[in-house]
Amino acid sequence: MINSKMMNSLNNKQQAFTLIEYMVAIVLGLILLGGLTYLFIGMKRSNETQSSIAAMQESGRFAMYYLTNDIQYAGWANVEEKGYGFYTSPAFDFAGGTTDGGSASTSDSITIRYEAPTDCLGDASGGIVENRYYVQDGQLMCQGSGGGTAQPLISNVDALHFLYGIDTDGDTVPNKFVRADQVATNERESIAAVKVTLILSSSNDIRPDTNAQSFSVMGHDDTYDVSDKKARKIFSTTISVPNKPEFVITT
Repeated sequence: MINSKMMNSLNNKQQAFTLIEYMVAIVLGLILLGGLTYLFIGMKRSNETQSSIAAMQESGRFAMYYLTNDIQYAGWANVEEKGYGFYTSPAFDFAGGTTDGGSASTSDSITIRYEAPTDCLGDASGGIVENRYYVQDGQLMCQGSGGGTAQPLISNVDALHFLYGIDTDGDTVPNKFVRADQVATNERESIAAVKVTLILSSSNDIRPDTNAQSFSVMGHDDTYDVSDKKARKIFSTTISVPNKPEFVITT
């Protein structure tokens, strides 16, 4: 038979948790749940930030590759068909499609001309391509000469600027870089290089605050200033224009 001492021992072991013990367990569970939630939110934000930065980098690289490839064709013509020295003139259309925005916060536009069967939209060019690149509603747009509707290349564009390298002594090396409105009429056939500056922003807010961001833009005395939580990156490159004619206009 089980004696009274053994019964008391079993009863003690079967006693339920006290209210305080339950409360402590609940608090510990909430702390653990809060920590896991904070960790999850942090990882989610980190992934969103990395994805946004990666997308911005990819857009910038694509835009610079695309512009570089097209600008290098400026003035090109099939010399085997047309004869040595044939040159598509002007290589850049300053009559209306190549302009300076006037300030660091206002984008420039550029129109590139060369011989090709189709423009940047794939439409028939009629012989001479005229591809115009400009920014509209935060998108880098391409307008071809084949009559098609302008199409966006990338989004989240804050600013796009160009400087033109003028070869003044005929050695194919730029002696100065100026804005579109500073290129003299007699210098338009002497452009040996183009500098491009592109400022892109992230698609969403990833910065912790709205502290002002300021970006210097080549060729401008003012800066591009903005205050929000978006991240930004500036892309720049200098593109050689190898199809410049073998002469410099001086009159």
